[in-house]
Formats: sequence, C-alpha cells, structure tokens
Amino acid sequence: MEIKIETNELLDRLPPHLKQYIKPQNYEQYTPINQAVWRYVMRKNVDYLAKVAHESYVEGLKKTGISIDEIPSMYGMNRILKEIGWAAVAVDGFIPPNAFMEFQAYKVLVIASDIRQLENIEYTPAPDIIHEGAGHAPIIASPDYAEYLRRFGEVGAKAISSAHDIDMYEAVRELSILKESPPPSPLPKGGGVFTPAQKEYLQKIENAEARV
Repeated sequence: MEIKIETNELLDRLPPHLKQYIKPQNYEQYTPINQAVWRYVMRKNVDYLAKVAHESYVEGLKKTGISIDEIPSMYGMNRILKEIGWAAVAVDGFIPPNAFMEFQAYKVLVIASDIRQLENIEYTPAPDIIHEGAGHAPIIASPDYAEYLRRFGEVGAKAISSAHDIDMYEAVRELSILKESPPPSPLPKGGGVFTPAQKEYLQKIENAEARV
C-alpha cells in the first residue's frame, strides 16, 4: 500500500527506493505523556542552548515550525520547510546510512517519529523526534549550512563502507547503549571489556577533548 505523505514538491521527486522508508507519523497516537516529555526536554534544552548555542539555532526553531509546547507534525513542518526549499518525512528509527544521506541530497530531512520514553527522558540511544526534529531541523534554516548538508548528502550517498567503518559504527552504537544502561560497577577502560573499535572511538573522543 502506498503511503500518503504531506504535500511538498520535493517529496514528489523522491525515487521509489527512498519512499519505501517513509511511514505515516500517526500524530493522534502520541499520548499526553509523550507530549509532556516533549515539553520537558524542549524547555530544558532551549533554556540551555539559548545561552551556549549559535543564535541561528533558536531562530531556526521558529523558522522550521517547531514549538516548545507540542510535538511537531510532519504536515505543519512541510508547509514551513517548503518556504526554505526543504521537506521532512517520518521514518521508523534507523534507516541505512546511504539512504539517510540520499534523502539529504534531495533536501529532505529524515525524522524518526517515535519519542523517547520517561525512563530515557535525558538520553536515548535510538533516534527520536526530539533529537532529529528539534536537533536537526533548526539548523537547516541557515542557507549556508543547508547547502553544506545537501552537498554532504550527495557525497555520502555514494560512499562505500569499509569493514573498519562498520566496526566503528557498531562501536558507537554499543557504547551509546552502555551509556544508557550503565553496569552497576565501573568498567576498566584498559581491560578486555571494549572491542578494538570501541577503544579507538574512546581514544578519538579523548583526543578531541584535549584539543578543546
């Protein structure tokens, strides 16, 4: 069955192999608790980011139709994103990296329609509408950054993952899960607990922090 998606001519240009990842948002299925989670996280984030983030972020929230008070709808976002030359679609969690990049090359923002549960309110290892809607959408309101993302998508969609890339991806994913559900006692970083890719990823984080 073909999925009906919100009107935006950019969506009509998408090839069938990308449209297969699009799913209905089913906005009516968001519960009062879901909406409360959205409000709590957004108020906390916006209060903090207004002080430390680039000014374009807070401006971008308004320009992309994202409110602090309620979960955004794809329909509403598409009406507004259309004015800045982009579109948005709902997907179900993770999609293949090349597909994600190709959506970006078509100037279509991919947003996981799920929202984190109360027990994961501070951090969720899986994509959700807070991370991808409120995190990614506002910065495409900047024309320069939006064009950078489009070009990055063009290149990324053609990239071929190596075995090392896959190991690194799995390391990031597994460490995210570990961050969300930490063990009762600290893990020894130098021991045999982490895979080589995880150790490499942790070392890169340390190196980046040392440069700041």
